[in-house]
Amino acid sequence: MQYEYTAPQKIFEENGEVMCAGWAKKPYFIFNREQSKQAKHIKESVSYFVSNGEISLYISTENIGLDFYIKIAIANLKNGNVISDFVYKKQLLDRNELPESKESGQLVYSDKRIEFAIVKVKDDRTIKCNFYDFGGKADLSFEFNIDSKGGDILDQVAPFERDRKYFYFKRFMPVFSANGIIKVGKSQYELQKENTSVYIDSTYYSKPRLHSYQRLSADYMRGDNRFSLCLASRVGDNRNGSENSFFLNGELNKLYKIEVKNNDGRIDRPWYFKGGIEAVDITFKPNKINDSAMVAQMDTTSVTFGVLFGKLKRYDYDAPLMLDNIPAHMVFNEF
Repeated sequence: MQYEYTAPQKIFEENGEVMCAGWAKKPYFIFNREQSKQAKHIKESVSYFVSNGEISLYISTENIGLDFYIKIAIANLKNGNVISDFVYKKQLLDRNELPESKESGQLVYSDKRIEFAIVKVKDDRTIKCNFYDFGGKADLSFEFNIDSKGGDILDQVAPFERDRKYFYFKRFMPVFSANGIIKVGKSQYELQKENTSVYIDSTYYSKPRLHSYQRLSADYMRGDNRFSLCLASRVGDNRNGSENSFFLNGELNKLYKIEVKNNDGRIDRPWYFKGGIEAVDITFKPNKINDSAMVAQMDTTSVTFGVLFGKLKRYDYDAPLMLDNIPAHMVFNEF
């Protein structure tokens, strides 16, 4: 049975081991890397997913040991065009600090290919970027502000069974909107708060082994309604709380064990997700252009763009939530 925390809780004990396991609807888990036994070995990844129904933008900033990455993918949902690229730097001395683990902070990075900045002040963020010869196809630039619309989030902590110095901490926040501009070559796209959704996915971990991770997500706005989804493979001992959940108009609905099926892992074929007694029965169908799936590849990370069909059972409702052609994506990563 999964355990929900309803009050603030430190992740680490005084001895540096993980003292909790479970999930919460609010940012209750207090993460202080200096309290961890693994303080010098913690890896972190923060991704931002922005979509207005016409264009989707994926941004991931990562500190993986001595390696720092910025990974970016942009997908035109109307014509199926996908462009992706990434930059990488070996951090031997100074570490590029990601701002999401603090109330306020900033990340500024530049080299001959990219100028990139994130500024966070409490619940507000500004992201700016100029990426030259992006994907070898066109210059990419964007600047937009992100602010919170309020609602539930997902906090999750999973220790590892045999050694509780290892942990996996996830904070999935589908509560933001954005306004600004994205430019790709000669094309320009406007982001407006009324129709642009943003989720932020922050992950902090120290693990004893590598994982092949996959996550199905959606974040879709239509009028006053918003639907968001997070179904992810297991990392650590998640018996007390998995990432699996969906959100409807700011309210979190927790999901439990999900069975996933696919045709030999082929990214161009549908993925099937089922769980509980008709609680989950959905299909992710990758979008295709000329028989090729809409896929962005960025080093060890790939994002497949597609749509959802099926149904989800809601608490205290007789009728399920029906999903019909809802924009979605799957993130695959080796970490």
